[in-house]
Amino acid sequence: MEKRKLNLKVILIAIPVAAALIAGVLWAQKYYNNRYAFEGCYYGVVPLDYDLTPSIAEDGMELVTYYNLTFYNADGEARELEGRVRTNMHDLYPPGTFLEFSVSKQLVIGQRAIDESGVPEKALEKIKANNPPSSAANLSEYADERTRQLSAKTAPLVNVSCAAGDNILTYTYIYGNAKSAEDMVEMLESVYKSQFRTDKLTFPELTAIFLEIKLEGGIVVFSQKYDQMVIFNYEME
Repeated sequence: MEKRKLNLKVILIAIPVAAALIAGVLWAQKYYNNRYAFEGCYYGVVPLDYDLTPSIAEDGMELVTYYNLTFYNADGEARELEGRVRTNMHDLYPPGTFLEFSVSKQLVIGQRAIDESGVPEKALEKIKANNPPSSAANLSEYADERTRQLSAKTAPLVNVSCAAGDNILTYTYIYGNAKSAEDMVEMLESVYKSQFRTDKLTFPELTAIFLEIKLEGGIVVFSQKYDQMVIFNYEME
């Protein structure tokens, strides 16, 4: 009798323990599936007026550019997604770049640049409907368009302009103090290393772009030319 009671007591203890273990396993599996299991691919494009200026990452150790964009799957269904690029390890995805994000239910688990031909038809229709191309008829109009776009995104104390020359564009940033100008060199240099590709897609005759960072009064803090010799670290498929 005592042995039977003991076995019953063991069983009564074992049942909730087993149930708790099973519940824990199921919770862990659901957590993993929601966060890390591949669910599908979504497609988007970096808008022509997208601000690529990096910001300091949460750990304060590196510069990161965030891509908060609307993406579409092969059925044309929309989803707001965030990707990121560490600018000290990877060239930026410049405006005009088509992107494919692999996602789980909750996260972006993979990202890459792809050619337009790799975007499913329904997704491409939605992308083009929501991201109109430049309306500029010539390089001078395009420079004016870029000046308006950039000026709308920068602080009031910064004067930004884009000027057209003989098949070249010159982007100029004018700062009121040397410290601000010097702090922006690393950020803007990473942006314009990628900008040439976008501008050339819009105007194939473009041969180069220049980035100039100056102080009020005309002192040049940084000047750099970017042309077809710019090498991108990401692989375009």
